[in-house]
Amino acid sequence: MLDQKSFGEKLRNHRKRLGMTQEEVASQIGVSAQAISKWESGDCLPDCFNLKAISDVYHLSADVLLETERNADIDAVASKIEQLGTEFIWANAADRYQNDMHKELGEDLWKMWKGIYFAEVGDREKQQISKQQGSLRIIGTYGTKIWDDDGIACVVQSSLIGRLKPSESAAPEVLREICTAEGQKLILALSTQRPTSKQDLIEKTDIPLPRLNELLLLLTENGVIEFVSEHDGFYGWRHTQNGYLISGHFGIAAYMVLAAMYILDKKHNYGVSQYFDYNRS
Repeated sequence: MLDQKSFGEKLRNHRKRLGMTQEEVASQIGVSAQAISKWESGDCLPDCFNLKAISDVYHLSADVLLETERNADIDAVASKIEQLGTEFIWANAADRYQNDMHKELGEDLWKMWKGIYFAEVGDREKQQISKQQGSLRIIGTYGTKIWDDDGIACVVQSSLIGRLKPSESAAPEVLREICTAEGQKLILALSTQRPTSKQDLIEKTDIPLPRLNELLLLLTENGVIEFVSEHDGFYGWRHTQNGYLISGHFGIAAYMVLAAMYILDKKHNYGVSQYFDYNRS
């Protein structure tokens, strides 16, 4: 569990560092001085809204406030992050897609996500170098974690790596099609939340209809995307039109392939499509 006493001490130290009183912090956050006192004494924890407000007042990201140097506390910090995210999402469910604060919290969660894995490095000097470089790769007993500050992230658990084997399915063919110019346009034109109609896809991608139908059929049959109707429920929401969505599982792999292409092009000026062409020759 997250040590509430230690967390409270950290809040008190940051407040004193700024030379602020509990009353001054309370006024800026919009709570009572008594609430500040309870947080600092470890009697209770601030909710996600107040944690975000504290971060703003102390000019610190939420990951710094929750950061711990002990690997044993990583699970506790991760649980706290999940709690914060859950509280916020459900509190704003009616306006979750339009609310700017939802986006801000997502950015804070992204910072905390990185903070957890920085703790696993176990080397402060290496940690600082990695932060300055804006990217990190960790290979440990848990697995492999890779990210780039432009927004690319991947975590592969060791247990999954141990189960991997050469694919005998249509995966290589599907991935090769995703790497074509038309395949990239199609994936990037689709959403994981709202269905996109075929007419919208035609307008967004300029892919000729015969070729678009070919790709839609291939990717739908192999579970990369799915077709939903306006009558289908999706996580409690009703669609307003028929259309296509990025699906889970293989659909996530499609995004990962495009992310890999982005990284290769940025770092090495070499694309995944060239890799496929090379292996076919």
